[in-house]
Amino acid sequence: MRVPEDFHYYLSRHQDCNERLLARAGSFTPRDLEISTDPDAMRMRKMIYAVTGEVHRMLAFIRLKPLGSQVLYGYLKPRHRIGEHVCDHFARRTPGIIAVLGNGSESWISLCREGRIMRDHGRGIAETLERLRSALGLPEDDPDADNSNMSDLNLDDLWQVYYDSQYCPEKKNLAVFHQRMPRRDQDAAGLRMVQNKKEVTLDDFLGDGRSTEHPLKDP
Repeated sequence: MRVPEDFHYYLSRHQDCNERLLARAGSFTPRDLEISTDPDAMRMRKMIYAVTGEVHRMLAFIRLKPLGSQVLYGYLKPRHRIGEHVCDHFARRTPGIIAVLGNGSESWISLCREGRIMRDHGRGIAETLERLRSALGLPEDDPDADNSNMSDLNLDDLWQVYYDSQYCPEKKNLAVFHQRMPRRDQDAAGLRMVQNKKEVTLDDFLGDGRSTEHPLKDP
């Protein structure tokens, strides 16, 4: 069954959701919504699939970069209201590390500690990262200076070994990729298309980071 048990949550995250639809959703179970031909049910089902699909793609394709040893950040400009949800996911995956996602106009900040999530919603990610850099005492010219344990690694060589181990030309199917990852979602996750293995670098994998504010607070 594709409609999740907590479908009300995903419906509420859709950019076009309103109070009437949320109230109407209360009369359906996930099973009802899955099979119903009621016009409202069909509309809600489509909206839920759109949100869960975008969440799935963002979790799979967002690239995270380190800011010092205590922050991971990445570019995210979603169509639906999923920024907080996606940021919380990365925070739970790396407990004790501040996760920051955002773009030029807004950002989401999450921290998971002892199973508890603290979060905030700030302005553009550049401002948020600058505030975090200042709060953590990181030097402006070398934000990763305290990652001394990485200094002896040749990351470009490491990336090439990784990419060579994963690359399989016969599996390359750009038509399927574009079907499952539309250009809009590539832009939302800050992806850059890789057309030729020989042109792939570590910088291509990491992507462009841009964009934080307010101190962390409890949800």
